[in-house]
Amino acid sequence: MPTAREAFFEVARSEGAGYLFANPGTTELPIFDELADDAGIELVLGLQEAAVVGTADGYAQATRRPALVNLHIAPGVANGLGNIFNAAWARSPVVVTAGQQHTGQLVQEPLLGADLVRMVEQFCKWSYEVRRPEDVGVAMRRAFKVAASPPTGPVFLSIPWDFLDEPREVEVPARSAIAQPGAADPAAVADAARRLVAAERPLIVAGDDVARSGGVAELVALAEALGARVVGEPLHGRLVFPMDHPLWQGMLLPQNALVRAALTGADAVLAVGALVFSPFFPSPVGAIPPGCDLIQIDPDPYEIAKTYPVAVGLRGDTRATLAALGAEVVRRRSGKRAEAMAERGRRNSEEREAALGGLAEAVRAQSGAVPVPPIVAAAEIVGALDAPASVVDEAVTSSTALRAVLRQRDPDSYFYFRGGGLGWGIPAAAGVKLAQPDRHVIAVVGDGAALYVPQALWTLAHHDLAATVVVLNNGGYYILKAQLLGMAGKAAKLERYPGMDIENPSVDFLALAEAFGVPAERVERASEIGPAVRGALASGGPSLVEIPIDRTVRPLG
Repeated sequence: MPTAREAFFEVARSEGAGYLFANPGTTELPIFDELADDAGIELVLGLQEAAVVGTADGYAQATRRPALVNLHIAPGVANGLGNIFNAAWARSPVVVTAGQQHTGQLVQEPLLGADLVRMVEQFCKWSYEVRRPEDVGVAMRRAFKVAASPPTGPVFLSIPWDFLDEPREVEVPARSAIAQPGAADPAAVADAARRLVAAERPLIVAGDDVARSGGVAELVALAEALGARVVGEPLHGRLVFPMDHPLWQGMLLPQNALVRAALTGADAVLAVGALVFSPFFPSPVGAIPPGCDLIQIDPDPYEIAKTYPVAVGLRGDTRATLAALGAEVVRRRSGKRAEAMAERGRRNSEEREAALGGLAEAVRAQSGAVPVPPIVAAAEIVGALDAPASVVDEAVTSSTALRAVLRQRDPDSYFYFRGGGLGWGIPAAAGVKLAQPDRHVIAVVGDGAALYVPQALWTLAHHDLAATVVVLNNGGYYILKAQLLGMAGKAAKLERYPGMDIENPSVDFLALAEAFGVPAERVERASEIGPAVRGALASGGPSLVEIPIDRTVRPLG
């Protein structure tokens, strides 16, 4: 039988974890000693723990499989906590481990020691500190199982230093084949289909579990059968519906009043794998307007009717339930009803085309401006994506512009930091590139976000990961300025935003990137953006393009 340190890697290999995302530390030295002799797992090194977790998160999302992370005791776990938070909101199956201090000296309150489980448990599906070296194999196997079981999410395992260093033999349980839940109850599916077929103005709210479950094609078939408009849940982090589809209406904004306005007029709302609803900006009203039947699909019973009552709640695998619902809708359509649905679909498609035409005209009208407006920068970046590409979005206040012009259609080709914690985009791009070596990967990040974990650029260079980072530089924390402006207080009156400018000195992103081994270029005009991005993507290595964008402060919305 293996030792605990050998069991650590044996379980990981058998679970299909090809990489260990880590930053080394003293309490984990036995793990790294094991890596000195081929452990069958490749080390992906990060220079700071937030970057390590972000890379693992990007990999886990792009593969839809658990990713293994190791952090260094209390300070390392604390550094990684922001991106563990993001992974929790993304329901990303990340298995986070950390070395605890030697059990023989815990009573002495040793340096770096802390209650690691208490630090992370509110953000993890399961958090545990191993009690005996013999339990390492069981605990590792459980960690992977829990992370991968719907609803997926991060887990945490604390392993004392001495347990990994002892030569004691450890039993490793075999990997279990676990059948996952199927479609929701057929009677509930039939009820939902009846309501949707009868609705005159149905609306579909697509959430991230559509992507996680692999159900995008099934949702497209259902939307086309109904002729229904489709919107994305607020701040959705994945491609939940093809962005070039004529029924796609874009993303709801994270404020109850704005969600309510978008849903007003719909007589049936189907929320699929979405958090209903998680606001960011405060609002005095609820998100669901009166007279609206809410139908909700989710694998997690906690999410169904969590805040708003439902007419029908369907608990089951999102993809399987969508397939069953789509088949039932098609079965129930009469000749005249089918014609009405098709006509509704044509009408919604025409409205979408008209809106896109207006957007294109707005971009053309601003294309000569310097500094470049965010919408123009986003359009030029997207126009340079000639080959299949995955987009990692941490553009923050420019994300709305980026989503408006993106035309991603392939599943697993768009990723956004669902939890809202900055310092995710560049490391996530590294993880996505590891998962998708044959696709272009481009991270579009704000300057403030990029400065949380610039160390991730080194990981791109060290592992020769051909991801392109585009920094949209507006010289500060624009989202805070815009919110202050909307408050119409002293800051707005004086046009002064304390602590929100990154200047005196400004950051030299070219020098910063090159210090980490990444070639960089700065472009200032719209006409220069496309060639710069195409050249970076074609370089065959990591690269950075900086684009100064318009800094004029405007209210959000």
